[in-house]
Amino acid sequence: MPNQIRVGLIGASWFADLWFLPVLCKHPGVTVAAICSRNGTNAERMAAKYDIPAVYTSAIEMMDTEKLDGVCIITPNDTHFPLTMEAMRRGIHVLCEKPLALDSKQSHLMRIEAELSGVVHAVNFSVREHPGVQYLRNAVKEGKIGNLLEGRFEYTGDYGLKGSPGWRGSVREGGTGGVLQDLGSHIIDLAQYITGEPVAAVQSSVRCLEEGRLVDFTDRANPDQAADTIMFQADFESGWHGVFHTSWIRAQGNGGQTITLELFGTGGGLKLVFEGYGYKLLTSEAGGTWNIVTLPSLLEWDLTSDAGEDRFRPYRNTEKNEAWRWADAVLAAKYGGDGQVPELPDFTAADRVQHVIDAVMQSAQMKRKVGVHELQPQQ
Repeated sequence: MPNQIRVGLIGASWFADLWFLPVLCKHPGVTVAAICSRNGTNAERMAAKYDIPAVYTSAIEMMDTEKLDGVCIITPNDTHFPLTMEAMRRGIHVLCEKPLALDSKQSHLMRIEAELSGVVHAVNFSVREHPGVQYLRNAVKEGKIGNLLEGRFEYTGDYGLKGSPGWRGSVREGGTGGVLQDLGSHIIDLAQYITGEPVAAVQSSVRCLEEGRLVDFTDRANPDQAADTIMFQADFESGWHGVFHTSWIRAQGNGGQTITLELFGTGGGLKLVFEGYGYKLLTSEAGGTWNIVTLPSLLEWDLTSDAGEDRFRPYRNTEKNEAWRWADAVLAAKYGGDGQVPELPDFTAADRVQHVIDAVMQSAQMKRKVGVHELQPQQ
């Protein structure tokens, strides 16, 4: 019998069923001991499907009763701060859904508590382990495109065209950034993760959809309506700059969602696009032609395919899943061993993302460029 950790899930949504439970229940070192949801109904359904022995309606009761090593927090954004803080104060390791918090004041406190408590802390930035993303990161590290000059980072969907996307579209529950919290947090993290450089300053354009037309975020009729589409220009620490766009009101065909990452330097360029139809990856030396890069672990872009999650993130049920990697890190923390501890998107990285999000929203309010350092709390 291998070493085991006891894990509890806080939240029993469709995403827990898609991303967390299949891989955690397959991990040889994980016992999914309990699951919690507000009304208990979803938790009971997931418990029956995955043979989870204990169901709760109170996350606090679950943490105090089950002797858990770790929890996965898969709940609306406004609950991330209190639930994560309660877990860490009990010495329980945490994997939290993105974004880490509603704002950078919360994320800063969460980062500090994580450092003080010594727990394994991670955020489910579930795109980092995409093989195309890893290719870009390695190419930048190896200097294949020279000094960085420009970048373009996009993550778009269309589910906001059908109306408000539930709590994600609410300032109170999801945060003012709306789509920037939901999708944009990924590309902010990816830009900093791939290049190894933080965003230094931003200038933004933030819009809401009202009756089929876009209005400036500051002019929206409903103060609880979060942002639907955001574009911003970003300056990076070493001087290169990039353009970001995130939206949940951009038509996708049947592709679901689309991520586009482009980097250009003194020595060439890199282009990666992936969506429900698959991926396209190209590279070029300066002055040369674009060349297609084939990655055997991915499904190439095919409009005749059945678009879906297995073409968008085909590593979902593998050891590349962030939940699996977090579980490996918790096992290493509990039992030790000589194996390499996985690199995780931790609370430090997530706090950095939240500061960029806040700077983007402040830029929209103030109608000027905002330095991310302006939001840094006093130590």
